[in-house]
Amino acid sequence: MNDNSVFRIIAAVVLIEMAAGTASAAPPSVTALFPAGCQVGQSVEVTAQGSLGDKPQAWLSREGLKIEFAEAGSKFKVTVAENAVPGMCWIRVFNAEGASALRPFVIGTLAEVAEKEPNNSAKDAQKLESSQVVVNGVLEKGGDVDSYAVSLKAGQTLVASLLAKGTLGSPMDGVLQLLGPRGFVMEHNDDDHGFDPQIVFTAPADGEYGVRVFAFPETANSSIAFAGGANFIYRLTLTTGAFVDHSQPMSVGRGGGVPPPSSTPSGGETPLPRLRLHGWNLPPELLDFPIDPLAELSFVVRHPLLGNTLSLPVEPHVSTSEASPAALELQELAVPSSMTGVIGKPGEVDAFRVKLAAKQAIVIRTDARTAGSPLDPVLRILKADGSQLQEVDDGSKGDFDPDANFTAPAEGEYRVAITDRFGLGGPRFFYRLTALPSQPEFELKVAADSFVLSPDKPLEVPVTVDRQRGFAQDIEVVVTDLPEKVTAEPIVSEKSGDSAKSVKLVLKAEAGVIFSGPIRIRGRIKGEPPLAKTASVTLTAFSASVQDLWLTVVAPPAAK
Repeated sequence: MNDNSVFRIIAAVVLIEMAAGTASAAPPSVTALFPAGCQVGQSVEVTAQGSLGDKPQAWLSREGLKIEFAEAGSKFKVTVAENAVPGMCWIRVFNAEGASALRPFVIGTLAEVAEKEPNNSAKDAQKLESSQVVVNGVLEKGGDVDSYAVSLKAGQTLVASLLAKGTLGSPMDGVLQLLGPRGFVMEHNDDDHGFDPQIVFTAPADGEYGVRVFAFPETANSSIAFAGGANFIYRLTLTTGAFVDHSQPMSVGRGGGVPPPSSTPSGGETPLPRLRLHGWNLPPELLDFPIDPLAELSFVVRHPLLGNTLSLPVEPHVSTSEASPAALELQELAVPSSMTGVIGKPGEVDAFRVKLAAKQAIVIRTDARTAGSPLDPVLRILKADGSQLQEVDDGSKGDFDPDANFTAPAEGEYRVAITDRFGLGGPRFFYRLTALPSQPEFELKVAADSFVLSPDKPLEVPVTVDRQRGFAQDIEVVVTDLPEKVTAEPIVSEKSGDSAKSVKLVLKAEAGVIFSGPIRIRGRIKGEPPLAKTASVTLTAFSASVQDLWLTVVAPPAAK
């Protein structure tokens, strides 16, 4: 039995019990959760902003969490299992009338504490008992500043990392400051990873140091003041323990990763599938990290000594890292494969050779900013003699990671070069290049993640069809995981004409149906090989896309 089937059975039982008295009920409307996370093996009381509605239930995107609602009010209890995998979980609150938008909840590894007011000034700073902790806070009104005090020994390195706009979707441009024992600002950071700041500080002497959090609005306005609000929620990690920044490679090849050539064991043995971790306060046993060769969609770097985790995609091809800078020959970037590298110093240019047949079309994809790197990559494709054939900078608006579509004019060896747009560089300027055959494909998008259907009125769901690289086949679009007596006729997006770019699915329900649960919209083509894609929706506030759609079938309004 799959997850959707389990959720459907649970939802049906709950909704049948609720059916009689929901005529005047309202659907949940949750705009934020506080706190927005909990440590593995612990429980926490969460306050939902907005309304939980009547007799709420919860859908979770992953296993390892349990939610218990109170009989009334806006609070519920979240319990995280001891064996839960750290990372982000989506929570959706639903009842017989509808469902809330998805809200993020982070499963953490460090002990957690809640912010305590008043802590606006350095003299009122909240004293933290540990130097390895996650603080759940909120800048609850304009002008709010949150201050914390932590004791450090000389030579200790403190990582202060804020999670707010990224992952949590808080509408804030956060700022961090590190204050010395005498109250002077020693470090200041804004926008380390997206809008979220991070400071790495080594204490010059024993003492009590301060960490200050404040924010400006996500969208700049004419005010010159610190911003705040009930949804300015953040998670502040403060740790003098191990903290991982990135890995080499940045992805895992199916069946395990491949170390860079410089780390291949002597004697011709097969390289062990391991990752090289980079970060701060990493003990020797964490520098080379073993990979689970059975990982399917993603691999999570986690360890009891780590104060954070790192989620890596699993690719169906080889994933490796650049060789030592001392290598005499350019390293080959095979098609298909992924290559992780670092622009280690200002002005550095990394280049790889690619062997292509005449008219062979490839796609070179870049991951840097999306993975938390400060690199602003520029991608160039060159002939073997160094003459430039193509240059690609930013992708779409706000996307700093470019993709290059290239067709070789003749058989031969080409160069793929990457550098920073502004000539910057350093140990954190990491990137991943992925070389793939250029093949026609498609994607499906919907504008909402939740739908409400009444038996007395069919529901139209527009689906946008994005045909890429000349995809010219008919696509059958269907809805899956529907309950009994709810139907949606398949519709075809033809290879040309109006339906090539968009179609409308029509959902219908018979009288008496009661349902609230997950559904999926899929596009499929017949032929060899068959191809199927699941529609996604973009959650703009979180810069994320999900495939988890929701349908509620409600009773029609009573006749007056």
